[in-house]
Amino acid sequence: MTARLARRAASIEIAAESDLETRGARAAHNDLRLWLRILTIHKLINNEVRRRLREKFGMSLSRFDLLAQLDGRGDGMRMGELSKRLMVTTGNITGLVDELVADGLVERLPDPTNRRASLAVTTAKGRKAFAAAAKANETWIEEMFAGLSGREKSAMFDMLGRQKADIAARLQSVEASTQIRSTKTSKGGRK
Repeated sequence: MTARLARRAASIEIAAESDLETRGARAAHNDLRLWLRILTIHKLINNEVRRRLREKFGMSLSRFDLLAQLDGRGDGMRMGELSKRLMVTTGNITGLVDELVADGLVERLPDPTNRRASLAVTTAKGRKAFAAAAKANETWIEEMFAGLSGREKSAMFDMLGRQKADIAARLQSVEASTQIRSTKTSKGGRK
């Protein structure tokens, strides 16, 4: 192992030891421990993918994510739609698209259905750059999950899918009950 790899491995080990999961390991509730474990795995993978994208492709994860949204969308997408899908403000999307336009990876086209809006569309250069980065990203993710068998990955995927659906349903229920209370309050139902 080279000195650089040894330093990197030590840095990752130190980061893992000081992560939220480790600090929260004494938590009494398994729910909290599970959440911290998921969060830690996400952060480890996210940080490594971010580092590799920047190092190998000179691309930020934000740029990669935006290009991923546009991938296969020959007609492009409005800034507002990109904002919703990436869960960031329209201002963030506008700045990111400006950078991608300047680099020749994306172009802005007028929206034929709305004169006030524009569409972000990938250029040939953008499609080529994204294809190379996406292929590498897929390999990196496979490497990071190599410690699990196919059966374990499928089981984990199914469990997390059920949990995602349950959380979405619970949040929708909370939102609906909040709207009902808000409507009653505004109509004088409560004082």
